[in-house]
Formats: sequence, structure tokens, C-alpha cells
Amino acid sequence: MNRKRELLIRAYLVLGGLILAAIILIASTVKISVIEAGQWRERGDSTKLRFVDIAPDRGNIYSADGHLLATSVPYFDIHMDLNSEPMSDAIFYTHLDSLSWYLSRHVFTDQSSDVIKRRLIRQRNAGNRYFPIKKRATYEELELIRSFPLIRLGKYKGGLVVEQESKRLKPFQNLGHRTIGMHRDEAPSVGLEAYFDEQLRGVAGKRLMQKIGNQVWVPVDDLSEIKPERGSDIITTLDMRMQDICHHALQEGLEKHDADFGLAIIMEVESGAIKAIANLDKLPKGGWWEGYNHAVGDATEPGSTFKLASMLALLEDFGLNVYDTIDINFGYARFGRNEMRDAEPHKSSRVTIKHAFELSSNVGIAKIVNQYYNKDKNAELYIEKLRQFGLDKPTGVEIPGEANPIINEAYGKGWSNVTSLPWMSHGYELKLTALQTLAFYNGVANNGVKMKPYLVDQIATQGSAKKIKPKVLVKQMASKENIRIAQELLKGVVLYGTGKALRTSKYDYAGKSGTTKLNYWKGTNDEYQASFVGYWPLQDPIYSCIVLVNKPKRKGYYGGTVAGRIFRSIADQCMTTDLRLIKASSAEIEKEDVQKLAPTYQAGYAPDLKKVANWIPLEYNDQAESEWSIFIPEKDSIKLQNRILKPGQVPNVLGMGLRDALFILENRGMEVKVNGYGRVMKQSIEPGAKLNGQKIMLFLG
Repeated sequence: MNRKRELLIRAYLVLGGLILAAIILIASTVKISVIEAGQWRERGDSTKLRFVDIAPDRGNIYSADGHLLATSVPYFDIHMDLNSEPMSDAIFYTHLDSLSWYLSRHVFTDQSSDVIKRRLIRQRNAGNRYFPIKKRATYEELELIRSFPLIRLGKYKGGLVVEQESKRLKPFQNLGHRTIGMHRDEAPSVGLEAYFDEQLRGVAGKRLMQKIGNQVWVPVDDLSEIKPERGSDIITTLDMRMQDICHHALQEGLEKHDADFGLAIIMEVESGAIKAIANLDKLPKGGWWEGYNHAVGDATEPGSTFKLASMLALLEDFGLNVYDTIDINFGYARFGRNEMRDAEPHKSSRVTIKHAFELSSNVGIAKIVNQYYNKDKNAELYIEKLRQFGLDKPTGVEIPGEANPIINEAYGKGWSNVTSLPWMSHGYELKLTALQTLAFYNGVANNGVKMKPYLVDQIATQGSAKKIKPKVLVKQMASKENIRIAQELLKGVVLYGTGKALRTSKYDYAGKSGTTKLNYWKGTNDEYQASFVGYWPLQDPIYSCIVLVNKPKRKGYYGGTVAGRIFRSIADQCMTTDLRLIKASSAEIEKEDVQKLAPTYQAGYAPDLKKVANWIPLEYNDQAESEWSIFIPEKDSIKLQNRILKPGQVPNVLGMGLRDALFILENRGMEVKVNGYGRVMKQSIEPGAKLNGQKIMLFLG
């Protein structure tokens, strides 16, 4: 019994010890996790380490002609760790006075060096490891601060800590602003920046950071543990010369007609490459800004530009003879209880179908479409033809937010057997974006091959480039014969119809005007959308273009009057600045007329002049062997001759552009003043005079 009792006592003692240990552990846990939680959390946080992402350099966006459209500019947050372990008191106080003076002179310019000195001492004594010097500093400012006393000793002895970020800049600012897009952390990105974000943003790196209190993290080392990979560069199809032409021609037209907004797009016919795309909104306080990409995001009733699709459908389904006549009743008709009127009454009642199209007669096109399609459920054929042309699908352009076209099903919801076909035939009861309309017209110009509009030509990564090939959307929209007839219809609009006032003797083009009445179902004041879409030159078209102007309020509202004149301005400027167009337009000019293209007096850098000479349809005699040369016109050719610039003499810069003249004169130590614009017509000091760094006046004309 004594033995048994002894064993029980031992068991109870062990059990009591375990219970006591458990109580102690529980009490310690409560004390640490509840009573002393804040103290231990602060101590734990003070030495906490973690890896953070390092944002890579975002890729650049370039135009087709090599201009930088978007780039990332680095900036730096600079501060000091005043309690870095290698920074002894001896090191700190040895450089304190001179550091305070430099900071006062270059950074904290509103504070004296004594004030800054006291701040530095106070922060060091308080154990501060984060003394801010400058936020969002440029690289030049960073390099200056790196040279300051104490700081120049480096990260450890000098306590320098630098954090790099970047800011996205667009050198051309409002030109193509919405198409190029914006990269935003606080809001959704837009434009090419959004569509190609995965390629542009690169791969983030990793860096070990240490928390030093107050939610302040500093790099443990200057070097990242995993280096970031820079994003790819994007080379677009945009031509900034054409973009500038579109932008300013559009702005001038919008101001003239006091419109709400407008857009203009230029597309390369053969490939579908978009060379320019401008969208301008009127600001409440005046001025214009690319606030929204209407060309891609707005689907509206296109109006009379849609008549071409109706005519092409009639040609495909019924072999329509465009020289048959139709009664347009002087521009008035009724469909059920609904009246239809042309924009203006006509002098004739019966005209050819071709001329009805040229006059943009709503009544004529509506009657002929209604005659053929509004029986035996033929309306389904009409809708099927619109699908055949690819008008029921978005283009797939590389910009987020393209609006879907709206084309109702025949005999479906909202369909009227009386009014739907007549009104659809001239661009109502359906919706398209301007880009979708242009893609259709571009397909007609391209002999029926409908190309996908695209904005990016290459994606370049670390020395290699991925070429984006043009893509066909519809291999053949209609038979080649019917496409040819459609081309003749568009040619007739400019020769005999609503585009007649826009004709020019310098080149031929084809197109169609459109005037859409907005909010007509509301019965409110008349508001219109004017548009014009076409291509040039007429033979072997190179470019197509659409212009749309929303709610013009003065000096007209018709498509030909408003948008057509902007179209002509764009085409005119392209014809005089694009070498492809100059060569194409000059190929058919007679010999005596070609002679007028020869430069009469033009001097400059020889390689540049030789390049121009190769594009002029005249033979030229190249006698230029020096760096500078001059064009000499002859009877039926041009001669390129040396311009000799002798050392020690005032050079002859007559006939040169200002850039070349300045380069030559300033490199010879002369001070140049300029009067006028154009080429140098006169210089105040005769060529050949002794050169002694004198001032010279250039008169341009």
C-alpha cells in the first residue's frame, strides 16, 4: 500500500508540474500577444525585410517616320540614412558644415545653412534613418546631389538612398494623343498604351527592402536581386507629317463651322495601315483637345456615305444598270405616312440612277432599294450583302473600345416593312464608326479587297523586331466589275455631283459626302453631322480618308460644304509633301508641264538634293562631288553642280534653306540674323568677302 501511495504522489506531482507549466505558457502567450503586442510588433517591424517589385523601364512608342511618340522619363526620390552604421560621428561632423551649405544653395534654397545644420543634427540624434532631400528629382539633379560633401561617400558612409520611378511623356502632346493613349496606374489605360501594355511594360525586377519605421522602406542594397527587363518598343504606322496635316486642317474646319467635335483618318489603301488619326473636342473655355477617340468609339448613323453599300448590294444581287432612269420627283417621296426629302429640291424629275447617286438623292436611292428588296422577303438579301461587305463586324483595330456596328436583322425586332429599307438605304436605322465606314471605302479603292485597319507595324525587343503583317478582312467584297462600277460612281460624285465644287485641276480623287440629321426622332432643333470619305489619286489610289464634323453651327452643315473642304485641304497638303504622291501625280504630266516641277534656284546639302532629284520626273546631270551643291535648270533636264565654299571667305548661302545656311555660317563663327520665311534670297555680306566672325543678315523669301 505504501508503494502504491508513493506512486500516486509522484504522478500527482508530475501532473501538477505540467499544469503549472501550461498555466505559465498560457500567461506568457497572453502577455506577449495582448498586453505587450504593440511593443513587440514595433520591434519586429523595425527589422522587417521583404522583396518588392522594381518597375521596369516601359518601352517607347515610335511613329513610322522615326519620331518618338511616348517615352518614360526617370525621376528619383532622394533621401539620407543619417544613422547608417558606417557613418561615424567623426565622418558626420567633418562634412556637416559643407553639406549644409550645399543643401542650402542647391536644394533647400529658402533655408539658411545654419537651419539645415541644426535639422541634420536633430534628426541624427533622434535616430532618424529617413531624411528627405528631394522628391521627383531629375537625373541631372541626382548627379548634382551625389557630388555633395558626405553624400559623395556613397550609400553607407554617406547615407545616400535613391528610389527611382518614371513619368510617361508624349513629345507631340495633343497630336494623336488619344490614339497613342495613356498609361495610368490610378485609372484604366487607353489607346495603344492599353492594347500593347503587356509588351510595353516589360518584366518587373525584385529588390530587398528594409522597414525603418513609420511605413518607410529603404533598399538594403543599391543592386536589385532580380534585374527588371525593359519593355518592348512599338513602331506604329503613324506618319507625323500626315498627323500634323490632319490635326490642323481639322481644327481649322471645326473653328470655321463652330462644331462640337470632329475627326479625320488617313489610311494606306493597299495595306490598311493608318497613317494619321485625329480627334478634336471643343473645350468649354475655348481651344481643342483630344479627349475621346470618336473615330473608333462612336457608332453613329452614317447618312449618305452609306449609299455606296446600297448601290454595291444592288449591283451584286440584281446586276443593276446604273444608266437606267428613276423618278426622283424633284426630291420628294412618301413611304407610308412618312415623308422623305432630299437636301435640296432638284430641277429634274427623272434622272439616271448614277446621277441620283452623284446628287446624293435620298429619294432616288430609297426608291430603287425599296423596289428591288421590299418584296418576296428580299430584305434578307440586302442584309446578307451588308454582311458580305463586312459591315456587320468591328475592324479589330488595336485600340480598346471599338464600338460594334449595329445592323438590324430583316423582319426582326424594330423592323418596319414600310420604312426600314428606304431609310437604311441612305444611312439611317443602322450605326457604324467612322473607321468602319472608311475600311469599306478603302476596300472599294483597293479593287474589292478589304484590309484590316492597323496601327502597329513592328514590336522591337532587344535588337530583334517582330513585323506585323497586313491582314485581309474580306478577300473580295464584290465582283471586280461591280467594284469598278462603284469606283465610277464615286468618281462621278466629284465630277458631276455634290463634290463638284471641290474639284481641282492638280489631281483627281473620288469620294462621297454625307449629311446626317441628328436626333430627328425628338423633333428638336435641326442638328447635323457632316462627313466626306474618299481616296486619291484616282488612278492607283494610295490613300483613303474620312472626315466627320459633329454639329456644325455656322457657314453650312452639308457634308460636301463642311467635311469635304477639310478632306480637300488634307489631300492638297499630302499631294505637295508626300514623295509617293508627287511621283504618282507627275507621271502623267506632259513634258513641258514637267519642266515646271524643276527647282529654279535651290542650293543645299548634296545628298539631300540628289534624293529630291531622283523623285522629279526629269533627267538630271549629276556633277556634284562636293558636300554642298545647287540645282541648275536646263531646257528639258536639271543639273546638279558643286557649290564651292572657300575657307576664310564669307560663304555663299543663296538659295539654301535656313537650316543649311545657319549650319554653314555659324560653323564659320558668324552671328546670323534672319528676316522672313523660306529660302535665302539675299545676304547682307557678299559671298567671298574676308571672314572675321562678323554679323550677317539673311533675307528669306
